[in-house]
Amino acid sequence: MGLNCAPKLNGIDDAPVAETNIRSDIVEKSQETKRLETMIADGQGPLLISFYNNACADGVCGTQSTYISKLSNDLRGANARFETVDVDDARELVEHFQITSLPSSLLFVDGSLLVRLSGLTDPGVLACAMLQHVDEG
Repeated sequence: MGLNCAPKLNGIDDAPVAETNIRSDIVEKSQETKRLETMIADGQGPLLISFYNNACADGVCGTQSTYISKLSNDLRGANARFETVDVDDARELVEHFQITSLPSSLLFVDGSLLVRLSGLTDPGVLACAMLQHVDEG
C-alpha cells in the first residue's frame, strides 16, 4: 500500500490495555462474545474489532465502517481479519475492554491486545496499524 506509517501511528492511544481473558465469572455470555473470544484466542493473524452502535450508524460509525470495509478489501488474501460488533450484542467485551466512545477499534495480534483506537480513525492510521502485523502471503 506504500504508506509512511511512522507519523500516523503517533496518534494511537498508548493507554495500558486490559488482559484479553474475559471474566470467567460471567455465567451466560452472549453468543457474539463467545465467537469473538474464540477469534481473539486463535491467533490466526491480526484481528481488528470495530465497535459501533446503530444509533451512530448514519454518522461516524458508518464512516468508520466504510474505512474498515475498504481496508478489508485492500488486504484481501492477507492474513488480516476484520470484525464489526454492535455494542448491544457483546456487552461483556464492551465492559471488559472499557469501550467508552464509538466507534472504537481494538487490534489483537497473537491473542494480545496491541492497539486501541477511539473515535473516528483516519483510514491511513487503520492501514498502518494493520500492515505492521499482516503477512501478505
